[in-house]
Amino acid sequence: MPKTTALDDVLLALASPVRRRMFEILFAGEARVADMATAVSVTGEDLETHIALLETAGLVTRLRRRDGDALTGHPAPLNEAASWINTNRELWAMRIQMPDPRLASLGKDHASERPSVHDRRVDQKPRRPRPSGPRGDR
Repeated sequence: MPKTTALDDVLLALASPVRRRMFEILFAGEARVADMATAVSVTGEDLETHIALLETAGLVTRLRRRDGDALTGHPAPLNEAASWINTNRELWAMRIQMPDPRLASLGKDHASERPSVHDRRVDQKPRRPRPSGPRGDR
């Protein structure tokens, strides 16, 4: 399995709605861990797991204090994720706008087989269907 990158860590951290909410709460500034637990309705080991993933991504730092730990947010790691997302969005937009070469070649291959209705001259009469039935009826 390939080694994870900082981008992988950020995307993993942001993959959870709980962690995204925790990060959004930190926009307002530092928050005590106990207050964060109440705000996101997660406690104990689950909360510690969420904090650890945010710390690994560099999005959060835990500040150890006598009156209780606090968290502070760091938006800088979002820059690499935003850059990756924007680059890929642009590449896909260009790809979607480009005609598929397979479709273009289909049009060329079949164009000579049968003229379209638009290729006929206006004064050209449509062909009559042949009568069906036994040949002796003519």
